[in-house]
Amino acid sequence: MNKSIFKLSTLLIAALLLCQAATAQSLSGYDVMKKADEVPSPKTSSSTATLTIHSKKGSDRIREVIMKSKDYGDVSKEVIVFTTPKDVAGTGYLMFEYAEDASGNKKDSDNWLYMPAMNKTRRIASSGSESEGSFMGTDFTYQDMGDRSLNKYTYTLLGEETVDGVACYKVECVSKAHTEKDPRYITYISKSDFIMRRCEFYDRQDQLHRVLTCSDFVTINGYTTATKMKMENVQSGTWSLIETKDITYDTEDIDDSLFTVAALEKGRIR
Repeated sequence: MNKSIFKLSTLLIAALLLCQAATAQSLSGYDVMKKADEVPSPKTSSSTATLTIHSKKGSDRIREVIMKSKDYGDVSKEVIVFTTPKDVAGTGYLMFEYAEDASGNKKDSDNWLYMPAMNKTRRIASSGSESEGSFMGTDFTYQDMGDRSLNKYTYTLLGEETVDGVACYKVECVSKAHTEKDPRYITYISKSDFIMRRCEFYDRQDQLHRVLTCSDFVTINGYTTATKMKMENVQSGTWSLIETKDITYDTEDIDDSLFTVAALEKGRIR
Protein backbone atom coordinates (compact mmCIF):
# COMPACT_ATOMS: atom_id res chain seq x y z
CA MET A 1 0.00 0.00 0.00
CA ASN A 2 2.75 2.44 0.93
CA LYS A 3 4.57 1.68 -2.32
CA SER A 4 1.37 2.29 -4.28
CA ILE A 5 0.85 5.64 -2.57
CA PHE A 6 4.49 6.56 -3.27
CA LYS A 7 4.09 5.68 -6.95
CA LEU A 8 0.86 7.66 -7.18
CA SER A 9 2.49 10.70 -5.55
CA THR A 10 5.44 10.42 -7.92
CA LEU A 11 3.13 10.28 -10.93
CA LEU A 12 1.15 13.29 -9.71
CA ILE A 13 4.31 15.34 -9.16
CA ALA A 14 5.63 14.34 -12.59
CA ALA A 15 2.30 15.28 -14.19
CA LEU A 16 2.36 18.66 -12.41
CA LEU A 17 5.91 19.36 -13.58
CA LEU A 18 4.99 18.40 -17.15
CA CYS A 19 1.97 20.68 -16.95
CA GLN A 20 4.12 23.58 -15.73
CA ALA A 21 6.68 22.95 -18.48
CA ALA A 22 3.94 22.84 -21.11
CA THR A 23 2.51 26.12 -19.81
CA ALA A 24 5.94 27.79 -19.99
CA GLN A 25 6.53 26.46 -23.49
CA SER A 26 3.11 27.73 -24.62
CA LEU A 27 4.11 31.35 -24.06
CA SER A 28 4.46 33.26 -27.32
CA GLY A 29 6.91 36.08 -27.93
CA TYR A 30 4.07 38.55 -27.43
CA ASP A 31 3.06 36.84 -24.17
CA VAL A 32 6.59 37.24 -22.79
CA MET A 33 6.79 40.91 -23.76
CA LYS A 34 3.29 41.56 -22.38
CA LYS A 35 4.30 40.05 -19.04
CA ALA A 36 7.49 42.14 -19.07
CA ASP A 37 5.41 45.25 -19.77
CA GLU A 38 3.10 44.42 -16.85
CA VAL A 39 5.85 44.06 -14.22
CA PRO A 40 4.77 46.38 -11.36
CA SER A 41 6.59 49.69 -11.11
CA PRO A 42 6.71 52.20 -8.24
CA LYS A 43 4.32 55.11 -8.03
CA THR A 44 7.19 57.47 -7.28
CA SER A 45 10.91 57.15 -7.88
CA SER A 46 13.88 59.33 -7.04
CA SER A 47 17.58 58.66 -7.71
CA THR A 48 20.89 60.04 -8.85
CA ALA A 49 23.19 58.55 -11.45
CA THR A 50 26.66 58.76 -12.90
CA LEU A 51 26.78 58.72 -16.68
CA THR A 52 30.07 57.72 -18.32
CA ILE A 53 30.47 58.35 -22.05
CA HIS A 54 33.38 56.41 -23.53
CA SER A 55 34.76 57.58 -26.90
CA LYS A 56 36.35 55.35 -29.54
CA LYS A 57 39.68 57.04 -28.73
CA GLY A 58 39.45 55.73 -25.18
CA SER A 59 38.65 58.94 -23.31
CA ASP A 60 35.76 59.23 -20.85
CA ARG A 61 33.36 62.05 -20.08
CA ILE A 62 31.55 61.90 -16.74
CA ARG A 63 28.11 63.37 -16.08
CA GLU A 64 26.02 63.44 -12.90
CA VAL A 65 22.23 63.51 -13.10
CA ILE A 66 19.11 63.62 -10.92
CA MET A 67 16.11 61.51 -11.93
CA LYS A 68 12.55 61.67 -10.62
CA SER A 69 9.35 60.00 -11.80
CA LYS A 70 5.70 59.76 -10.81
CA ASP A 71 2.95 57.47 -12.08
CA TYR A 72 -0.48 59.07 -12.40
CA GLY A 73 -2.20 55.99 -13.79
CA ASP A 74 -3.03 57.26 -17.27
CA VAL A 75 0.37 58.92 -17.65
CA SER A 76 3.82 58.45 -16.15
CA LYS A 77 6.02 61.54 -15.86
CA GLU A 78 9.80 61.53 -15.57
CA VAL A 79 12.40 64.25 -15.41
CA ILE A 80 16.19 63.97 -15.80
CA VAL A 81 18.42 66.92 -14.92
CA PHE A 82 22.21 67.13 -15.34
CA THR A 83 24.03 68.57 -12.34
CA THR A 84 27.70 68.33 -13.38
CA PRO A 85 29.95 69.29 -15.08
CA LYS A 86 29.30 73.00 -15.46
CA ASP A 87 28.96 72.96 -19.26
CA VAL A 88 25.84 70.76 -19.07
CA ALA A 89 24.55 71.61 -15.57
CA GLY A 90 20.86 72.49 -15.64
CA THR A 91 20.16 70.67 -18.88
CA GLY A 92 16.89 68.83 -18.39
CA TYR A 93 14.72 66.27 -20.15
CA LEU A 94 11.02 65.85 -19.39
CA MET A 95 8.95 62.86 -20.58
CA PHE A 96 5.26 62.04 -20.42
CA GLU A 97 4.61 58.34 -21.18
CA TYR A 98 0.95 57.46 -21.71
CA ALA A 99 -0.74 54.20 -20.74
CA GLU A 100 -2.43 51.99 -23.30
CA ASP A 101 -6.19 52.37 -23.69
CA ALA A 102 -8.73 49.53 -23.54
CA SER A 103 -8.02 48.70 -27.19
CA GLY A 104 -4.29 48.38 -26.59
CA ASN A 105 -3.49 51.62 -28.38
CA LYS A 106 -1.04 54.07 -26.88
CA LYS A 107 -0.68 57.80 -27.41
CA ASP A 108 2.79 58.91 -28.44
CA SER A 109 4.87 60.29 -25.60
CA ASP A 110 5.50 64.00 -25.07
CA ASN A 111 9.15 65.00 -24.62
CA TRP A 112 10.92 68.28 -23.92
CA LEU A 113 14.63 69.15 -23.79
CA TYR A 114 15.79 72.27 -21.98
CA MET A 115 19.30 73.61 -22.68
CA PRO A 116 20.26 76.50 -20.36
CA ALA A 117 23.21 77.55 -22.53
CA MET A 118 20.68 78.46 -25.23
CA ASN A 119 17.95 79.41 -22.73
CA LYS A 120 15.61 77.37 -24.87
CA THR A 121 13.23 74.43 -24.53
CA ARG A 122 12.35 72.35 -27.56
CA ARG A 123 9.99 69.46 -28.19
CA ILE A 124 11.55 66.14 -29.12
CA ALA A 125 9.47 64.04 -31.49
CA SER A 126 8.52 60.66 -30.04
CA SER A 127 8.98 58.93 -33.39
CA GLY A 128 11.06 59.42 -36.51
CA SER A 129 14.70 60.37 -36.93
CA GLU A 130 14.75 62.87 -34.05
CA SER A 131 13.68 60.24 -31.50
CA GLU A 132 16.48 57.99 -32.75
CA GLY A 133 19.12 60.65 -32.24
CA SER A 134 21.77 60.48 -29.53
CA PHE A 135 20.57 61.42 -26.06
CA MET A 136 23.01 64.07 -24.80
CA GLY A 137 25.95 62.66 -26.76
CA THR A 138 25.51 59.12 -25.42
CA ASP A 139 24.96 55.78 -27.15
CA PHE A 140 21.39 55.83 -25.83
CA THR A 141 18.73 57.38 -28.05
CA TYR A 142 15.78 59.51 -26.97
CA GLN A 143 13.62 56.51 -27.84
CA ASP A 144 15.64 54.34 -25.44
CA MET A 145 14.81 56.67 -22.57
CA GLY A 146 11.09 55.89 -22.81
CA ASP A 147 8.86 52.85 -23.25
CA ARG A 148 8.30 51.11 -26.57
CA SER A 149 4.66 50.48 -27.46
CA LEU A 150 3.84 46.77 -27.69
CA ASN A 151 1.54 47.29 -30.67
CA LYS A 152 4.30 48.77 -32.83
CA TYR A 153 6.21 45.48 -33.05
CA THR A 154 5.73 41.85 -33.97
CA TYR A 155 7.26 39.23 -31.68
CA THR A 156 8.78 35.80 -32.11
CA LEU A 157 9.99 33.59 -29.28
CA LEU A 158 13.37 32.30 -30.47
CA GLY A 159 13.96 30.03 -27.49
CA GLU A 160 15.72 30.29 -24.18
CA GLU A 161 19.23 31.38 -23.26
CA THR A 162 21.21 32.09 -20.10
CA VAL A 163 22.48 35.63 -19.50
CA ASP A 164 24.92 36.07 -16.59
CA GLY A 165 23.64 32.87 -15.05
CA VAL A 166 19.96 33.87 -15.40
CA ALA A 167 17.61 31.75 -17.52
CA CYS A 168 15.93 34.04 -20.06
CA TYR A 169 13.37 33.99 -22.82
CA LYS A 170 14.94 35.13 -26.10
CA VAL A 171 12.46 37.24 -28.06
CA GLU A 172 12.84 38.85 -31.48
CA CYS A 173 11.02 42.17 -31.87
CA VAL A 174 10.48 43.65 -35.34
CA SER A 175 9.08 47.10 -35.99
CA LYS A 176 5.88 47.06 -38.05
CA ALA A 177 6.90 50.37 -39.65
CA HIS A 178 10.38 49.11 -40.71
CA THR A 179 11.52 52.75 -40.83
CA GLU A 180 13.51 52.89 -37.61
CA LYS A 181 17.30 53.14 -37.51
CA ASP A 182 17.27 49.86 -35.55
CA PRO A 183 14.07 48.18 -36.83
CA ARG A 184 14.80 44.82 -35.19
CA TYR A 185 16.02 43.91 -31.74
CA ILE A 186 16.44 40.73 -29.74
CA THR A 187 15.75 40.97 -26.04
CA TYR A 188 16.48 38.55 -23.21
CA ILE A 189 13.76 38.51 -20.54
CA SER A 190 14.33 36.72 -17.24
CA LYS A 191 12.04 33.70 -16.83
CA SER A 192 11.76 34.27 -13.09
CA ASP A 193 10.75 37.95 -12.94
CA PHE A 194 10.23 39.01 -16.60
CA ILE A 195 12.80 41.78 -16.31
CA MET A 196 15.14 42.45 -19.23
CA ARG A 197 18.76 41.41 -18.84
CA ARG A 198 20.13 42.16 -22.32
CA CYS A 199 19.04 43.64 -25.64
CA GLU A 200 20.67 43.54 -29.08
CA PHE A 201 19.71 46.17 -31.66
CA TYR A 202 20.09 45.53 -35.42
CA ASP A 203 20.28 48.26 -38.07
CA ARG A 204 18.46 48.44 -41.42
CA GLN A 205 21.15 46.25 -43.02
CA ASP A 206 20.38 43.72 -40.26
CA GLN A 207 23.85 44.16 -38.79
CA LEU A 208 24.35 44.22 -35.03
CA HIS A 209 24.48 47.89 -34.08
CA ARG A 210 24.16 48.27 -30.30
CA VAL A 211 24.04 46.01 -27.25
CA LEU A 212 22.39 46.96 -23.96
CA THR A 213 23.46 45.05 -20.84
CA CYS A 214 21.62 45.39 -17.52
CA SER A 215 23.48 44.27 -14.39
CA ASP A 216 24.06 44.72 -10.66
CA PHE A 217 20.43 44.09 -9.76
CA VAL A 218 19.07 45.05 -6.35
CA THR A 219 15.61 44.77 -4.80
CA ILE A 220 14.24 47.96 -3.26
CA ASN A 221 10.76 48.00 -1.66
CA GLY A 222 9.99 44.86 -3.64
CA TYR A 223 11.09 46.26 -7.02
CA THR A 224 13.97 44.56 -8.81
CA THR A 225 16.22 47.20 -10.34
CA ALA A 226 19.32 47.17 -12.54
CA THR A 227 21.75 49.69 -11.06
CA LYS A 228 24.00 49.49 -14.12
CA MET A 229 22.89 49.85 -17.74
CA LYS A 230 25.58 49.81 -20.41
CA MET A 231 24.90 50.57 -24.07
CA GLU A 232 27.69 49.56 -26.43
CA ASN A 233 27.83 50.66 -30.06
CA VAL A 234 29.67 47.70 -31.59
CA GLN A 235 30.03 49.49 -34.91
CA SER A 236 31.70 52.65 -33.58
CA GLY A 237 33.48 51.19 -30.56
CA THR A 238 31.87 53.65 -28.14
CA TRP A 239 29.81 52.91 -25.05
CA SER A 240 27.77 54.69 -22.40
CA LEU A 241 27.19 53.52 -18.83
CA ILE A 242 24.45 54.65 -16.44
CA GLU A 243 25.18 53.78 -12.80
CA THR A 244 22.17 54.54 -10.62
CA LYS A 245 22.40 55.18 -6.88
CA ASP A 246 20.49 56.79 -4.00
CA ILE A 247 17.36 55.03 -5.24
CA THR A 248 14.10 55.50 -3.34
CA TYR A 249 10.70 54.10 -4.32
CA ASP A 250 7.29 55.10 -2.99
CA THR A 251 8.78 56.96 -0.03
CA GLU A 252 7.94 60.53 -0.97
CA ASP A 253 5.11 62.42 -2.61
CA ILE A 254 7.01 64.28 -5.32
CA ASP A 255 5.60 67.72 -6.08
CA ASP A 256 3.57 67.62 -9.30
CA SER A 257 4.93 71.00 -10.35
CA LEU A 258 8.41 69.52 -10.83
CA PHE A 259 7.18 67.69 -13.92
CA THR A 260 6.75 70.85 -15.96
CA VAL A 261 8.76 72.78 -18.51
CA ALA A 262 8.63 75.77 -16.17
CA ALA A 263 10.39 73.79 -13.44
CA LEU A 264 13.15 72.85 -15.89
CA GLU A 265 13.63 76.43 -17.03
CA LYS A 266 13.69 77.79 -13.47
CA GLY A 267 16.18 75.15 -12.27
CA ARG A 268 13.82 73.86 -9.58
CA ILE A 269 14.82 70.17 -9.81
CA ARG A 270 17.68 69.53 -7.41
